[in-house]
Amino acid sequence: MKKSSGKRKSTLIFACSGLSNTGKLTMQAASTLAFRRPNLYRAAAAHKGVDAVEDAVSDGFKIIALDGCTDRCATKKLDEAGMKADVYLMVTELGIEKTRSSDVKPEYVEKIVRAIKEA
Repeated sequence: MKKSSGKRKSTLIFACSGLSNTGKLTMQAASTLAFRRPNLYRAAAAHKGVDAVEDAVSDGFKIIALDGCTDRCATKKLDEAGMKADVYLMVTELGIEKTRSSDVKPEYVEKIVRAIKEA
């Protein structure tokens, strides 16, 4: 493992923010990290477009595309704009099933937060 020399790069989490539970969980996890560690993380909702991503890239941020499911809404938004994320994560690949929109549990948010921090 290579050690970084100095300050950790800030990260923008570009979250799906869809209507299903997994979509809602992406934005909740991204917002949780941005609230807990505002110096390291920022959250942006994919449905609002890629302007925040463009700004973050120009500021040297690491970009994480956080998709809720195989629809890959965040990734598709980046692709449409000709942009790429540094890391791609999908909530359903973390063992969280896409179900009804009200199935948003704190333990799911924390599981996603851990995955983002490890990415």
